[in-house]
Amino acid sequence: MIASSDHKRAAPDGPSVLVVEDEGLVRELIVESLRDAGCAVTEAASADEAVRMLKCAAEPDVLVTDVKLPGVMSGIDLAACVRRTLPDMKVIVTSGHAAPEDAARVADCFLAKPFALKALVGEVRLLAAMH
Repeated sequence: MIASSDHKRAAPDGPSVLVVEDEGLVRELIVESLRDAGCAVTEAASADEAVRMLKCAAEPDVLVTDVKLPGVMSGIDLAACVRRTLPDMKVIVTSGHAAPEDAARVADCFLAKPFALKALVGEVRLLAAMH
């Protein structure tokens, strides 16, 4: 049996966001928060997967990526790739290990983990308005 939810999710009327996070629970919390805020969200578990998605889908307004990711590319590498190939896309880099300076040349915003989900949603909305 499928339980019905009293929680109503807003129809996507906000920015489109690609979330790249390898930790499933963290990714799920981020995606849910952004969707609840009205964002259209796609998700990837690695930078390599995100690159494949970006090649065959509409360009999102904002990329949210963790620094430490499995595969060939880190989140910093992904952000640098986006800067070169999709310069209009806004980039938020998150990390529990890296320093803001590590992402300064490739990110519009850096959020140290743990961060408040409301802060992330606010940054996404702010950056998307600049898109």
